[in-house]
Amino acid sequence: MFGDFFNKVKGLLPAKKEEKKTEISNVANAFFDRLLSWANQHGISELYYDARFKCERGLPRDKQKLLVLRDVDLSRFGITELPRELFLLGLITSLSVKDNKLQILPRETSNLKNLRFLDASYNAISELPPEICYLTHLHTIIFRFNQLMFVPQDIGNLENLIILDLGNNHIKILPPEMFKATTIKKLFLYENEIAELSQYIGQLEDLEELNLANNFIPKIPKSIKQLKKLTKLNIQNNELSSLPKEIGELESLLEFEAGNSIINVKNINRIMHLPSEIGALKNLQNLNLCDNILLDLPDEIGALRSLSNLNLANNQLEALPRSISNLENLKSLDISNNKLKNLPHEITELKLLRLDISGNPELSLTQEQQEWLSTIQIVRDNTAK
Repeated sequence: MFGDFFNKVKGLLPAKKEEKKTEISNVANAFFDRLLSWANQHGISELYYDARFKCERGLPRDKQKLLVLRDVDLSRFGITELPRELFLLGLITSLSVKDNKLQILPRETSNLKNLRFLDASYNAISELPPEICYLTHLHTIIFRFNQLMFVPQDIGNLENLIILDLGNNHIKILPPEMFKATTIKKLFLYENEIAELSQYIGQLEDLEELNLANNFIPKIPKSIKQLKKLTKLNIQNNELSSLPKEIGELESLLEFEAGNSIINVKNINRIMHLPSEIGALKNLQNLNLCDNILLDLPDEIGALRSLSNLNLANNQLEALPRSISNLENLKSLDISNNKLKNLPHEITELKLLRLDISGNPELSLTQEQQEWLSTIQIVRDNTAK
């Protein structure tokens, strides 16, 4: 009796398998049809090489090619929404949807378990979906020029994150948990509404570039000294009145922007004095302190032997320290629009290529300095004597 039953079941199995295959095939076809229909409706072209942007854009119409697609570039198509079917292409490692009209990024983005690169810049996205914080292979997230209000704290779970660009949004607060992503090397938070830089910034010990320009930050935390690998620091157009002495411990720093853009008047730095410890920045090549209210410079400024460009324009300087002559690699010096009355005699030892002394109406030059100036590409006005 039982033998007859099992024989009947056994006889049905092949038919069941075939039915299952047919069912799967029908589902797959429907999936592809919906995705390609969406692509056609939104004017998304067949996959092609865009020589202008040096990348492949669009979606292939061949189903086999879709299945193995790894790099997807749907930028600049005017897209207002993304279909869920797109996020079932599980082999995608790079996704660019920048320069569209997206207001949300679907939560189904979390299905892209192999995703490493995500660029959704230049859209109108108001929320970074928390689900992407569990895509453990992500190493680059770019959401600049959107409408983000906050950073999800779980972004700190991304143990392979290297580049995080959230510039030009409306972010006000940085959650402490985000700084657990200690693998970050480039952090861009410019043009936001950040009013405080967390002391936990010091946890990002692999950080190489930090851009905080155009925020409302009143001070730099002492923990900045832990960023021993930092090479570029931009804190222009904030609300700084001073720099911490710990800034001198950024031993790898090459570029330091702490000035202001005269175009931007909503938030400006008003630094009056520099800490003497700034002289410890032995590798510094570019230093911009323009449009502050500097009253003087420490003698230690002369220890910046690697300095190539120094911008001190639009400050309140009445004199320069004699030690400035020690800047043996200095090529460009801008001291325009200050209150200088004379220059140190030793300044003629500098091998400058460009010097701007305009806007110092009481500046008086010695004969030797005038002869020295004849060898330089100089910007000056007729008020200098």
